[in-house]
Amino acid sequence: MLKGTREHSGTLGDKRAGCAEVVWLTPAEAVEESGIGRTRLYGFLTNGALPSAKVGRTRHIRRRDLERFLEERMTEVPSAPAK
Repeated sequence: MLKGTREHSGTLGDKRAGCAEVVWLTPAEAVEESGIGRTRLYGFLTNGALPSAKVGRTRHIRRRDLERFLEERMTEVPSAPAK
């Protein structure tokens, strides 16, 4: 788990089985893990490109959605520059 990561209620795997993987990330945690800038990440959240859930005043991003989002962008073919 990331240093300084808070444990979110109901977001961790079964600790008894030794699987304490965080399933939900805060935007700050997603920025740290992905390397995406804070402003750009919020842009992706706002336009719906990166799914998230808003709980109260805080957004939460599923780790698998962040991984899928990044993987899709890694496999996209960049468009040719305009001449």
